[in-house]
Amino acid sequence: MKSMSWLLLILLAAAPVWAKPRVDVRIRVNEGVGKDRKDSLSRTGSSYDGSLTTGQDYFLNVTVLSDNADAVAKNNGQWCIKGDTLLGAIDYKGTLDGNGLEIEVPQKNGKIKKITFGIYDRKWHKLSDL
Repeated sequence: MKSMSWLLLILLAAAPVWAKPRVDVRIRVNEGVGKDRKDSLSRTGSSYDGSLTTGQDYFLNVTVLSDNADAVAKNNGQWCIKGDTLLGAIDYKGTLDGNGLEIEVPQKNGKIKKITFGIYDRKWHKLSDL
């Protein structure tokens, strides 16, 4: 009986993995904007009492296309994604895995770099309002 409960526990732990399969997608970038990430220094007596730019977040309105219609059904695949890399206006291949999107970005040397983006929302946003 004890081994049966362990088996049930293992199956329940693995259930989320089975719930969201990885899906091959194509991404078409429509527009994007970068926003500075800021970190404030709040120590008294500091020589700099302002905000420190620590990088940029990029918000991209993209169209996600896939042979799996269920993967992009919401808003015809018109999503807003967020990451730390700005993508150009070309088509990209990628993999959708839950709320993560791994995109293959071609490099100047001919190699492929995989970059992960998060799905900010499954609809386009006015980028001026982000």
